[in-house]
Amino acid sequence: MVKVISMEQEELDTILQVVENPVRRKIIKRLSQEPAYALQLSKELSLGQPLVAKHLVVMEHAGLVSSAKEASPAGPPRKKYSLAKGVTITMDVGPNVFLERGMSLRPRPAAKSSEEVIRLRRMLDRAIGVNDGRKRLTSLSEVLSEVDIRMEGLESERADLLDVRNQAMREASRIAENLAGRDMRRVLFHILNEHNREVRRISEALNIREFSVKEILDELERNYFG
Repeated sequence: MVKVISMEQEELDTILQVVENPVRRKIIKRLSQEPAYALQLSKELSLGQPLVAKHLVVMEHAGLVSSAKEASPAGPPRKKYSLAKGVTITMDVGPNVFLERGMSLRPRPAAKSSEEVIRLRRMLDRAIGVNDGRKRLTSLSEVLSEVDIRMEGLESERADLLDVRNQAMREASRIAENLAGRDMRRVLFHILNEHNREVRRISEALNIREFSVKEILDELERNYFG
């Protein structure tokens, strides 16, 4: 079982800088299957070894990849690379919407899961318990298929929810057009997006002085929020 922990903005920015490069994404995809040596990655991905080594250094420095030295059958010790952690990143961009979120996936001993997840976990347990290797692999393939279908359904629902959110923000933007001052509009959009009206946090996020934020909040609550 895993738990999701929200990333700080700095960590999210670091991960995004790593995965924005298509070569690094290829390396990450390969390492998601199993650990590998730099030479292996070079051959399997048809990339120059110096280029692979360069990207591995970047990913290791970002904390997404780790390495361990192992003895080589012929030559000096070599490094085997593996993914150091699990993350999930979502980003939605468009008119009236900008949402980004990074979550770290970490093990946890127990969790409250939906009935569907519990069913899939039981299905997984049964698959793992199959003695015959061929039948076990077939059962595991069925688990993966069901999970992917379930995730596709969730993504479809998420897209519908984003459409609802987009329409709500579009209407809010029309109201914002009547607000006097750019800072007031910025504060309003911050409140709508972050669901927070704490003066200090708004001041830090928008680089507006706290006394100005408080004045804006007072006016918004007096004239626009019930």
